[in-house]
Amino acid sequence: MTGLSLRLHDELLAVGMVPAHANLALTGGNAPIHGSLTTSAGRTIVFPHSLAAEAGRDVRVEGPFRALEVQGPLDFALTGILAALLVPLADAGISVFTLSTFDTDWILVPADAAGKAAAVLTAAGHVVEMTEESK
Repeated sequence: MTGLSLRLHDELLAVGMVPAHANLALTGGNAPIHGSLTTSAGRTIVFPHSLAAEAGRDVRVEGPFRALEVQGPLDFALTGILAALLVPLADAGISVFTLSTFDTDWILVPADAAGKAAAVLTAAGHVVEMTEESK
């Protein structure tokens, strides 16, 4: 599947692993996506990187990341969306953290690899919308 449209967001994000016993909420900023997923092992949060210093010692934090948003909404019957995007990124050696919302898919890439990720996806036949700041 080619020809997907994506938007590369400028805002820096972080991903953190919060221990199951901790009650931590890091919100605010201009994050294009933020939230949490909980398992028995703990809670994974996506939040503005500017708040990473507030996470505390118990929270493992990775980042900064930039978000690639697949322009949606995407129909639930569609198949191969993430594969079409992740295979070229993997072939280029770019690590990812993926999330999905009801309407679309999101791919977080290391901030220092965001330009390369956009170029790789463009070469794979996709369209990546970037701001002047992103270029």
